[in-house]
Amino acid sequence: MGICKLFKYILIIIFLTKPFTLKAESNLLNLKVTAADFALLKYETFLNKNFNKLVNKGGLANSIIFYEYVDSSVKYNNENKFLIKLNAYMSRHRYTKDVKYTPNLKDCNTVRNRIFLNKIGYNFFSQKKNNLINENDLNEVIISQILNFSGITRDEKIKIINETKIVINIIHPIKINSIKCTGSVNQVELF
Repeated sequence: MGICKLFKYILIIIFLTKPFTLKAESNLLNLKVTAADFALLKYETFLNKNFNKLVNKGGLANSIIFYEYVDSSVKYNNENKFLIKLNAYMSRHRYTKDVKYTPNLKDCNTVRNRIFLNKIGYNFFSQKKNNLINENDLNEVIISQILNFSGITRDEKIKIINETKIVINIIHPIKINSIKCTGSVNQVELF
């Protein structure tokens, strides 16, 4: 008798839960993904894939500053524009004990340049800007790596890139030394 009751309860539970799983599956199938959603995913994937160009894991320095960690967020706002926020955390051990260095605007540009082009954009010894980075190079990387899906013309892609803003925070272990710079993602010099 007890086995029959148990079997009856199991059947009732199966019949009650089955429609809910079917409903959830049908909701996912009816969901539409927009080009903005796809571009957000591509931006996030591109950034996460290229963060290793900044983070120093021993050996030779990848950039002028040693970073422990880099993170980002990419959003698409109501004005139909992308906003990229990058946070680059300077090495706590190196910049509180060994080296007294305060970041400046060229370091913001270097963060963006390393992630997007794998170039620094400044001469190593003189720290003066060189001509290895330009707006066309940045546009081409974004078009070929991020906005490389059909349905959008090249002119529309350039317009999207020009309207994409980037905010870079270089976070120093001593908070007062941290800096922030902003600009268009393809702007050669961020401010």
